[in-house]
Amino acid sequence: MTIHPVIDAHVHFFHPSDVYIPWAKGTRFDKDLDAADYTQQVKQTGVRQCVYVEVDAEQRQGLVEAAWIRDYAEQLKHEEAYGGIGAVVAFAPMDHGDEVRHYLRLLQRLVGSDLLRGVRYLLQAPGSVERMASAAFRQGLQVLGEREFQHLHFELVIDCHRQPEQFPALIEMVQACPHTRFVLDHMAKPPCHSQPGAKAFDHWAACMDQLARCSNVVLCKVSGLLTELEDAPLQPAQLAPFVQVARDTFGIDRLCFGSDWPILELRASWQQWMDLLQTIVQSWDSRDKIKLFTTNAQIHYRLARSLAHT
Repeated sequence: MTIHPVIDAHVHFFHPSDVYIPWAKGTRFDKDLDAADYTQQVKQTGVRQCVYVEVDAEQRQGLVEAAWIRDYAEQLKHEEAYGGIGAVVAFAPMDHGDEVRHYLRLLQRLVGSDLLRGVRYLLQAPGSVERMASAAFRQGLQVLGEREFQHLHFELVIDCHRQPEQFPALIEMVQACPHTRFVLDHMAKPPCHSQPGAKAFDHWAACMDQLARCSNVVLCKVSGLLTELEDAPLQPAQLAPFVQVARDTFGIDRLCFGSDWPILELRASWQQWMDLLQTIVQSWDSRDKIKLFTTNAQIHYRLARSLAHT
C-alpha cells in the first residue's frame, strides 16, 4: 500500500551547463537530470516535496550551485511540475575551521532562510579519517552549534561499505561536537551485499548503535542502499536486516525516506526502490510508516505541515 503523501528527503538535480561537476564528466550523469525527469519517475506514487542535496560539485562552485538551486526551486513553484523543493542542503567548506562562518552567512543570504536547512561536505573518500580528526574540520562543525547557525545541521556521508574504518572516526567526530545537529545520509552506506553474522555487517551494526546514542544525530535517512548491493539480489530479504538495524538503533522518530535519485538508477528505478522499501516495512504500524515516509522529514526539515493532511 502506498503511503501518501511522500516526502523524498534526498534528491539531486543536475544541470552541467550551470554547475561544474567534475566527477560526472563522461558518465550517465553528465546531462540535465532535473524535475522533469524526476516527475516521470515518481508519477506512480507521487511526491509532495523533496529535499535537494548538493551534488559534490567542484568546491569552488559551491556558491554557484547554491544560487542555481535557489533559482530553480523558485521556478518549480510556478511550474508546479510536482511538489517542488521544500528544503536545500548545500555545500560548505567545513575544513576552513572558524572561518567557515563567513561562508555560512553568505550562503544564508544567497539561498534564503525559507530553503536552507543544512550543509554537507563529503567524508566518504580515502583520507577522510584524518580529516574527521583534524582540529580545523571539527572547529568548522562546532560553528554550526553557535546560536547564529543552530537552525542548520550537518549531513554525514561516509562509506562504511568500502572504508569501514570511517565509521568509528565519524562517531568520535560527532561526539566532539555535542552542540551541532547531524543527519546521517544513506545509513552510512552499509555493506548491503552482506548479512547478519558477517564481519562487515556486524561492524556496521555496532557502529550504528553507537552513533544512535548521540542525541545530536537527529535523523537517519533510509536511502542509498541499492548502490551498495554489489551483486547481491535486489530483494526485500537482502535489505530488510539493514532497515531493521536502523529502526532498532535510531528508533522510528529518527528515520526518514530518501531516494538518492538519480544515483540509485545505477541499480534500479525510483519506483522499484519505493516498492521494495514498502514491502520491507509492510508489517509496521501505519503511524510508523507515515513517520518514515512523511512526518519525520517534515519536522526535521521544517516543511509545510499541511502536507500531512492532504
